[in-house]
Amino acid sequence: MSENPRVHPSATISVDVDTIDAHLAGYGVEAAPADSAVYARALPRILTLLAEADVRATFFWIARDAERVAGLLREAVAAGHEIASHTATHPAAWRQLPPSDVARELRESKGRLEQASGAHVVGFRSPGWHGPACLPDALLEAGYRYDASSFPSPLLGVAAAALWLRSRARRRTALGVRSWFAPRAPSSLRASELREFPVSVTRTLRFPIYHTLRYGFGDARFARALDRLAREGHELSYPLHAVDALGLAEDGLDVRIAPHPGMGVPLDAKLALLRRTLHAIAERYATATFASRIGAAPRATQARAEALSRGSHASAPAA
Repeated sequence: MSENPRVHPSATISVDVDTIDAHLAGYGVEAAPADSAVYARALPRILTLLAEADVRATFFWIARDAERVAGLLREAVAAGHEIASHTATHPAAWRQLPPSDVARELRESKGRLEQASGAHVVGFRSPGWHGPACLPDALLEAGYRYDASSFPSPLLGVAAAALWLRSRARRRTALGVRSWFAPRAPSSLRASELREFPVSVTRTLRFPIYHTLRYGFGDARFARALDRLAREGHELSYPLHAVDALGLAEDGLDVRIAPHPGMGVPLDAKLALLRRTLHAIAERYATATFASRIGAAPRATQARAEALSRGSHASAPAA
C-alpha cells in the first residue's frame, strides 16, 4: 500500500510596500522627500526572487503612488501576485484616526489600487499593525474580505517602544495590549464575513516568524521554527518589507533610514538571505496569496474587462 502524500499547510508571503519616506515618517522625520527606490530597485528584485522560488505573494501597497507605478502593479498581477491595501497615505497616527478618516483611507486606497492594477482588492493591512476599534466594520463597509493586521505577540510592544525611543517626534503610542494575545491561527470576524490572518508566532513564547527578525538568527534556527509550525499544521503568514531588498549604501538611500533593521547588512547578503528564506518556506508549505486562501482569486475590475474587450491587452495584462 502506498503512503499517503504529505499534506503541506498553507503559507502566504506578504510584502509591505512602504517607501523610504513612509518609514522615516514612522521615525518622526517630518516631510522627508518622496523616494522611489522601492519601486525602481527593490520590487524588481523581489519579483525575481519570488519567480525563482515559484511563489505567489500578497503585496500590501500604499495607494499614494498607484497611478504613477501602475505598470509595476500590473506586472505583479500578471505574475500571479495579489495587490492589497496598506491605506492611501500610510498615516503615522493611524490608530488614533476618527472613523470618518479611516473609512476614507480604506475607500480611496481600494479604488485607486483597483484602477491602477486592473484587479480587485479584497485585503488590507494596517500601518503599524493593529488598527483602530472601528476597523473591522469599516473594512466590511468598504468591501474588503480579509484583514492581515493582527500581530499576536508581546514583541509588538517592544517594537513600538523602540520606535518611540528612536523617533524624533515623541508621538503617543497605542500599544494595543489585547492584540498581543489574539488568536495565533486565522479566524473569522463580524459573523464570519471578514477573515483575519495574523502574523505567525510560535506557540509558547509567541515569537514572531517575521523577516524583520530574520536578520538576528541563522538558517538552522529558522528552519527549526518552520518545521515546528509545519508539524503543528499551523498555517504561515510571513511578512517582509520592500526595503528588505535595498542596500543603504548600494542604493544611495537617505542615511536617516540607517537605524531600520537590516540596513547594516550589505545588499548582496540581504538578497541571499531573502532567497534562502523564500525557498525554505516553499519547501515546507503550500504557498498562496491571502485572496486565494479565502477563495477570492484575482479578478479583473470592470475597467480592465472593458479594456480587454477592446483588445487593449498591452495596457491591461491578464490577472
